[in-house]
Formats: sequence, structure tokens, C-alpha cells
Amino acid sequence: MDEQTPEAPESAPVGRLRRALGWMRRNAYLVLIAAAVLVLMRAVEFSPPPEVRVGQADVGSIVGDAPHQEFSGDLENPQSVQVRATLRLYPDNELPVAMPDPDVDVQGRLLSQPVVTTILGMNATIEQTVRLEEGELEVALAVNATPRLDRAQRKGKPAPPITLETEVVVKSKRTPWWSDHPEQRVNLDSRAFLAKVEDGGHRVVFTVDEHLFSLDLEVHRAFGPLPESTFARGR
Repeated sequence: MDEQTPEAPESAPVGRLRRALGWMRRNAYLVLIAAAVLVLMRAVEFSPPPEVRVGQADVGSIVGDAPHQEFSGDLENPQSVQVRATLRLYPDNELPVAMPDPDVDVQGRLLSQPVVTTILGMNATIEQTVRLEEGELEVALAVNATPRLDRAQRKGKPAPPITLETEVVVKSKRTPWWSDHPEQRVNLDSRAFLAKVEDGGHRVVFTVDEHLFSLDLEVHRAFGPLPESTFARGR
């Protein structure tokens, strides 16, 4: 009769490991849920491979530039004034965009360029809404602009220059994935009287959650040749 060799006693560490592996096999779904929670809570960091470039501004979510809008060469009312607002979004929030520069502005995306016609002393309103980051971030821009003569016009004298009274308000709204209540902020609330705006326009620069924008305001009145603009053509 053959004798059976008794099994060696199991060591404590091996026993704990075997029990842990058995528990994981029986409760694998809990491990998957925990991993998913860690990813959602950003406890696990992801570093893209070197071939993948992560941009700060989601410019790629916008398809193409908006069409350029030109001033009208035929304004019948001698008191007519046109206001143009050019909104751009840049791919890098560290670009030097405080002053118009064709080499820098060409890197931006032309989001909108509305032209509104008003008369001297009357308000022109421009409202634009931009959605970024696959719709999670909404940026609302409101411009109120009133062109005025900076002094009374004298008979037989050239028309005095225009001063543009402006109010620019930028608000943003972000809806986090964990909440149904959007987070709202006022990113810009600016009021100014802009002199010499007919000569070269005026630029406003602002950021919303690291997205860099520029807003160029220009005016053109009924008489005289069309101004040679460096803002709108993106040269």
C-alpha cells in the first residue's frame, strides 16, 4: 500500500495572498468600479505620448473662420455710422496680442465679425455666444457702442472726429459633469470713451479659463473714403 506524502503547511503570507486573489476573482466588478472612480476624480494622471500635442484652447472644435464683413460704401444718411466688432480666439494664451500684429493675428480663429449700422448719438448693440470644450464652456459677449462727435460741428468746417462710448461685458458659464447647476462668472465688465477710434480702431483683450480672445472695435461714417483697416483683414 502506497503511503501518501502529506502536504507542507501553508505559510501565512502565501495564505493571505491566495485569499486576496480569490476575493478579487469573486469581486472583479468592484475593482473596475473603483478604477473608474479614480479616473473620474482625476486621482489617476494621464500623460499623452510625445506624438500627441495638447492645446490650451479648443480651437479645433470650431470649423473654419467666420466670413469677413466689410463696411458699406453707400450710406445714405449723412449721420450714419457703422460699428464693426471682430472677435478672435487664439490657440496659445501667452501670445502677445495686446496690439494688432498680422503675423500673430493670423494664428487666431476669426469667430465673428458683425457690422451694425446706427446714427450719431444712438446705441448699437452686438451680442455673440461662443461654445468651447465640446459645449461645456459657454462665453457670452455683449457690446454696446454709441458713436458721438467729440465737439459740435461748425458750418463750413470738417466734421470733428468720433468718440465711441463703449460698454463691453463678457460672461462665462460652465456646467460641471457632477452638477446640474452651471458655474457663472463675469470675466470682463469695461466702460470707456474711445478717442481716435476712426484712425485705427481699438482692441480689447480678455481671457476665459485660459482661452485668449481679442475684440477689435472699428467705426466708419457715411462720408469719406473707406478706412484701410489692419484689424479686420488679418494681414
